[in-house]
Amino acid sequence: GEFDYESATGSFVGFRIQEELVGVGATEAVGRTGDVTGSMTIEGTTVTEGSFDVDLTTITTNESRRDDRVQSALNTSTNPTATFTLTAPIELGAAAAGGETVTTTATGDLTINGITNEIAMPIEARLVDGTVFVVGSVQITFADWDVEVPSAPIVVGAEDHGDLELQLLLVRG
Repeated sequence: GEFDYESATGSFVGFRIQEELVGVGATEAVGRTGDVTGSMTIEGTTVTEGSFDVDLTTITTNESRRDDRVQSALNTSTNPTATFTLTAPIELGAAAAGGETVTTTATGDLTINGITNEIAMPIEARLVDGTVFVVGSVQITFADWDVEVPSAPIVVGAEDHGDLELQLLLVRG
């Protein structure tokens, strides 16, 4: 779906990394893409299946001069898609159907740059007017996916880890 930085409406997947810039100091690099597809299956009060694909070639950042370096670091020319596949069921509880916020963990296989690792992402989910809103964030270390920290002459340094973030709006299909 559509995503914009100002309102943060729509589905997106992205990252948040701390960096140090010459003449600026500490800043936060934020990247996002709204090119997210996938589905989940709910049986009763349990999410039994879920799989999502993210087109990494469409990630843009809050500083356009950074975009090409992010694409290079993620090796999108060879591995343009990231995937997440749920590997353990998620129990939502009976209150979820009534619109209560559910706080839980989504455990699954995350593939970035052709490398798959298991992650456990804390998430919150809520049903609102027929749409399931899911938000989550987990810290990942780039080396686990053979992703190099992007560099540029203006960058004094950037952390070797960052937050993988998502916001998904899911409707019954």
